[in-house]
Amino acid sequence: MILRGHMYWVSLDKRRPALVVSPDYRNERASDVIVVPATSRLRSSPTRVLLLKGEAGLPRASALNAEQIATLAVVEIGEELGAVSAAQMSEVERAILRAIGIAV
Repeated sequence: MILRGHMYWVSLDKRRPALVVSPDYRNERASDVIVVPATSRLRSSPTRVLLLKGEAGLPRASALNAEQIATLAVVEIGEELGAVSAAQMSEVERAILRAIGIAV
């Protein structure tokens, strides 16, 4: 099963890591999942969460870009890399709220 808070390789514009943010009850039943893609462009921003190489299984330092939240078909989700910490997941949730204009 695809799990919230876990990083997976995905097919988006190219093969890249992404964090699943959709809730597990949805991930069990739906044919798609909601993800925040990672980028290797490490710009600091209120809508990005920086992760170091090795965190959540990432092969290099990356930034989760909440401005590019996406819905992907389950068939586009590949191998699991690892999970983010609870604190990192909270940071991502706040970044998503900022990206859609909700003050946090």
